[in-house]
Amino acid sequence: MTVTEAIIAMFCIALVIFAERLFPFVLFSKRAPGRLIHIFERYVPPVVMLGLLIYSLRSVSFAEPALWVPPVAGVAFSAATYVWKKNTFISIFGATILYMVLLRVM
Repeated sequence: MTVTEAIIAMFCIALVIFAERLFPFVLFSKRAPGRLIHIFERYVPPVVMLGLLIYSLRSVSFAEPALWVPPVAGVAFSAATYVWKKNTFISIFGATILYMVLLRVM
């Protein structure tokens, strides 16, 4: 791929992403969102988080504590700090740091 082709590809990708971001604002600027959108808005984020939780804990082995303590502690820390502070960044970064430290220590 030449430099010109790469620049054209990046421009096309940026245009598509911009159009995707603009679409909901254009669609709902004249009227209120329908009932289905409110259902998605309410139920999709928890379902996605549950899927991520299952995906992240799918291969945890409970044979030894060193294999299950870091991921379970990371998930528990993330949930607890989010409930406590309602701050996604503290929850995500704190849980990641805790997981990495436990992974190295255990």
